[in-house]
Amino acid sequence: MCTENLALHKPAWQSDTYRSDTGAERAVDGLYKNLSVFGGQCAASYGGQTAEWRVDLEGVKNIHHVLIQHANGKSMLGIVSFKITD
Repeated sequence: MCTENLALHKPAWQSDTYRSDTGAERAVDGLYKNLSVFGGQCAASYGGQTAEWRVDLEGVKNIHHVLIQHANGKSMLGIVSFKITD
């Protein structure tokens, strides 16, 4: 089975941004060696109770599974909930 990153380099948006180098585009740039919020490779919101993040897959896709990594310092935590909308 081949796994393809459908979000790679696609347009992305988030409801708020923590710093200028933590915008939504960081989540779809393909970089993931430094998952610290300050590593320049993660999207991060300002810290509210909820945050909204979107990616435009630019077409209808058949999605088998979704993987979202949550950065916390240098470790990854699983995301607890998300919603796929059309």
